[in-house]
Amino acid sequence: MSLVRFLKFSLRQSPLKNFEIYRKLDDAKWGRLVGVDELGNRYYENPEERYGRERWCLPAARPSKMDASQIPPRWHSWLHKTTDEVPKPTSAEDAAALHRPKWMAFPHYENFTGTKKANITFNTVRPKVEPWAPNAATRD
Repeated sequence: MSLVRFLKFSLRQSPLKNFEIYRKLDDAKWGRLVGVDELGNRYYENPEERYGRERWCLPAARPSKMDASQIPPRWHSWLHKTTDEVPKPTSAEDAAALHRPKWMAFPHYENFTGTKKANITFNTVRPKVEPWAPNAATRD
């Protein structure tokens, strides 16, 4: 990042806001707040940025808990320019009914891999190979 870009970033917003953005994104970004999703993530847009960097998300989670699966599908499509229509803010109940595709049986939730809520699979098939059990003969 150039010094000029960093100085522009520093002068556009408050120091506390700058610290939060730089801590979570590791980049100096500023723009217009477009919306907030039901998880508390804030979405921004700056048409002055170069292509591919003009839309971004400031996650609500702290940096050690951030994960890409915490972005709902309708906002994901806006971020990646699949659609230019900004998702409308709705309550959690309305979002479950209005914005969930028919093929999606459950509402969106984050990836729980590595946590206590992770899915643990179990095997129902009898093993084909028996493990070796050492039977040591007693010495006389």
